[in-house]
Amino acid sequence: MSPRRRHSWAQRGRRLYDELVDTPAGQLLVALREVQLRDRALTLAGQAFIALVPLLIVVASWIGTTGGAEVAEWLVDRFELSGEAASAARALFSRPPDPTGGISVLGLVILLVSVNSFGRALQRTFEAAWRLPHRGPGRALRGALGTATLIASIAVVAIVTGFSRDLPGGPLLAVPVQLAVAIPCWWLLTRLLLNLRVGWRACLPGAVLGAVSQVLTGWAGSIYVPLLIERDAARYGVVGVAVALVSWLVVIAFVAVASAVAGAWASRMLVELRAVPPAGPR
Repeated sequence: MSPRRRHSWAQRGRRLYDELVDTPAGQLLVALREVQLRDRALTLAGQAFIALVPLLIVVASWIGTTGGAEVAEWLVDRFELSGEAASAARALFSRPPDPTGGISVLGLVILLVSVNSFGRALQRTFEAAWRLPHRGPGRALRGALGTATLIASIAVVAIVTGFSRDLPGGPLLAVPVQLAVAIPCWWLLTRLLLNLRVGWRACLPGAVLGAVSQVLTGWAGSIYVPLLIERDAARYGVVGVAVALVSWLVVIAFVAVASAVAGAWASRMLVELRAVPPAGPR
């Protein structure tokens, strides 16, 4: 290809790119690129596994006496695992007997640091999506409260899903109930993670998108995760369960980051639409 022809194709590609950027869909794609979707999602997934899985075990230990065994049984029941997959899940979360029991002070400190790191990464993700600086009085506290709200939302939606199985028309009834719980939680956590720098009205589109994404991801997980665990457990044994959980956390993290970016984008689009005067007769 001649230099003149290459230059012509380059100019044409540049014009197409500029035209795409000027469209709402193009602006969303640019926002996803600016927030570094892949890197943020992988970081969140890794920190979620390091922080949230031990947190589940600790909470289960405080509530009951078996700790990780209760988490394993919940996992087996939630995804209806059986055979090798169920045995591997129980082995992964089982705690070997020891004379002291419980969790050490050092382990608790490491757990708190891990949860705090996950919360800060989540907060930075939302701030980047909304193009806000990482600063402000009370930021750390509100970020921790926002992370706690997210964990509570996940737990409550999971409980509602479990109860809905035994009800007549369970799946049809569960979806509106899950959304009724998830939307207020996402509304509050978005406001907290943004350190109250964005108003309630502006946070609402992102809250709806986040809640819908959470519910859809949960339903998809109930179908796909059992297959993923059974496959990886058959290949790698106990380690396969951890690999499957990390893989699914990566999917959830991609959805969460994309939802945060799409929520900020939708809010900006609504502001621009309200700013455009209606066309009237001349």
